[in-house]
Amino acid sequence: MSNQPDDDLLWGIHPILEMLRLQPKKVREVVIQQGKGGNKIQEIITLAQEQGVKVRFLPSQRFPSSPDKTHQGVLAKTAPIATCSLHELLKKAGGEQQPLIVALDSIQDPHNLGAIIRSAAAAGATGIILPKDRSAPLNATAAKAAAGAMAHLKLCLVTNLATTLQTVKEKGFWVYGAAGEAKHTVYETKFSGSVCLVIGGEDKGMRPLVREQCDELVSIPMAGSLNSLNASVAAGVILFEIVRQRQVGS
Repeated sequence: MSNQPDDDLLWGIHPILEMLRLQPKKVREVVIQQGKGGNKIQEIITLAQEQGVKVRFLPSQRFPSSPDKTHQGVLAKTAPIATCSLHELLKKAGGEQQPLIVALDSIQDPHNLGAIIRSAAAAGATGIILPKDRSAPLNATAAKAAAGAMAHLKLCLVTNLATTLQTVKEKGFWVYGAAGEAKHTVYETKFSGSVCLVIGGEDKGMRPLVREQCDELVSIPMAGSLNSLNASVAAGVILFEIVRQRQVGS
């Protein structure tokens, strides 16, 4: 296992189960720590064997570990995380009644990235747009935080996010940017039709050129002494306000 790049290792029970269920061809090998058992571990073994994926057992002293990853006694060697072109993402979105896309500008923490991907998938988003150079990597840490959600939506890497948002708007999307100073709150905003939600980076929010492409800025009202939320929490709040409005309006 020592020559396997960390970015191509998937850690933990739920991410591996989701990958085996939805994208089994991307799983090259499953490695299980000897002595680990339970229904979920057995389900992983069964799914892997059904898909023709090699299963290997290693003693605990040889099982790879990392201080920032909870592996739960199982990991998988995988193909690199799949991404798509903007054309592919917009084509898929075009076939949906009220498509929802999330664009991320300068999210640096892979845990935040994974958590946002998980919330977006749970909210029924078509996909995630993120810049190639100004983003946390789509690596094992992000995949673990996403808890299998990467297999449920499209991930699109772009060179220029501001230019990409122009294209998204040309396809009929209304672009909403999350900004703490925005006059209108998410609860005063009607999220209808094709929606693209932009979430800015943890420290500085959206970059100016990205902000300029937003049709509307929205904020989350704060009741306590703090004036902002973690990026992934803010994304979740707005995404599920969109879900609530669509369920009420349907």
